[in-house]
Amino acid sequence: MTEFGCARCYGKDALTAMAFCTTRLRETHRLVERSHFGVSLRECPECGQAFASIFSEFVDGTGGEDAQYFDIVPLTGTEVTSLAAQGSRVDLVKLGALGSVRRRLSSAWPTGKTKTIAWRRDPLSVREGH
Repeated sequence: MTEFGCARCYGKDALTAMAFCTTRLRETHRLVERSHFGVSLRECPECGQAFASIFSEFVDGTGGEDAQYFDIVPLTGTEVTSLAAQGSRVDLVKLGALGSVRRRLSSAWPTGKTKTIAWRRDPLSVREGH
C-alpha cells in the first residue's frame, strides 16, 4: 500500500497529527453540512495530501454529553474527484470502505466515556448523526 501525507499531517504521533489536521488542513469541498453530521474534503498545506473529514454526533437528549466521532481519511486524487462529483449524495458505504483499508486518524468520544485519539486501521462505518 502507498503511504500518504507528510510528517505533519500523517506522522507517527496521533495527537500531534490531529492538532495539525484540525487547525491547518484547508477545506476544498463541503459535501455535507448538517447540524450533527458533516463531510468535507481537505488538503494539507505542507504536502498537498487530500483527506475526507467526517464528523458525526449522536444526540441522546440526556446529560448533554453526546457521542461525537471524527475521522480523517487520506485520499488519492481519483478518490477526491469521485467524491467531489457526488456532492451531498456522497456514498457513505464507499466512503467508509476507504477508511477501512488504510490508516486513518480517528477521534472517538462515546457518551459517558473518555475521548480517544488514535491512528486506526479497523472497519469504518460512516453514519449520519442525529
